Amino acid sequence: MNDGMTVRFWGVRGSICAPGKKFSKMGGNTSCVEVRCGNTIIIIDAGTGIRLFGDDLLKKTSEPQNIHILISHTHWDHIQGFPFFELSYRKGHNITLYGGHSVSTLERLIMGQMDKEYVPVTLPELSANVKFVHLKKTPFMIDDVSVDFTHLLHPGLALGYRLEYKGRSFAYVADNEVISDPSMEHFNWKNLGSLIHDADVVAADCQFTAGEYTKKVGWGHSSIDNVVELCNEYKVKKLLAFHHDPHHEDSFVKSMVKDARKKAVKPLEVFPAREGDEYFLPAR
Repeated sequence: MNDGMTVRFWGVRGSICAPGKKFSKMGGNTSCVEVRCGNTIIIIDAGTGIRLFGDDLLKKTSEPQNIHILISHTHWDHIQGFPFFELSYRKGHNITLYGGHSVSTLERLIMGQMDKEYVPVTLPELSANVKFVHLKKTPFMIDDVSVDFTHLLHPGLALGYRLEYKGRSFAYVADNEVISDPSMEHFNWKNLGSLIHDADVVAADCQFTAGEYTKKVGWGHSSIDNVVELCNEYKVKKLLAFHHDPHHEDSFVKSMVKDARKKAVKPLEVFPAREGDEYFLPAR
């Protein structure tokens, strides 16, 4: 098998879980993406989808694992699965969480989330070896994977990530608000371009339609039209519309993507991010 990068989606929903038949094709779990590069396992965000990832991994192997978790930000839908991540309750596993630093460190925020007022097991009581890395310098390396990050336009501290491995690239941009005018540099247009340029695959916040966005400017989320415009500008190959609104049923997301495809310029292709979908990028 050709060594390369594999991207799998364990949670694609934004804000809060969306259970039920009308949401089942896209998936109802909140943000969690697995990226495998050779033997390196990197998880981006610890929404409720991380529980599924952990359960699946434990079915496949009993060997101790090294898991790297990149946290974009600590709004609930991006960390609420961590207390239910089964590997953290097993001895021998090494779990490293990476994140930014605003008023509080990532460690303090996760420790607060796991206070006994909320869950029965606190962070120091976990059986796995859990440690935290405060991100300061970009890019940095996780084994043979180069990781770049930048700040996003979203309330509070939020980071976007770009992973590069053996000639392949994946960018994760959630949660983020793309302003339609690329001349407004202070609204992050060129900053985002530095992260997504020429990427093989980009998973980006496309929570709103253009009409919905006009009523929610400043909320820190994007219209799918603005994201497609940005991806056209920076020659992205594949956009996976991500962070689906919890009110958007499967049929609605499909219609959003269908309309967005009309605005895509080659080489860009647009697809909805769906829970369980996997993309393999062979090494170059």
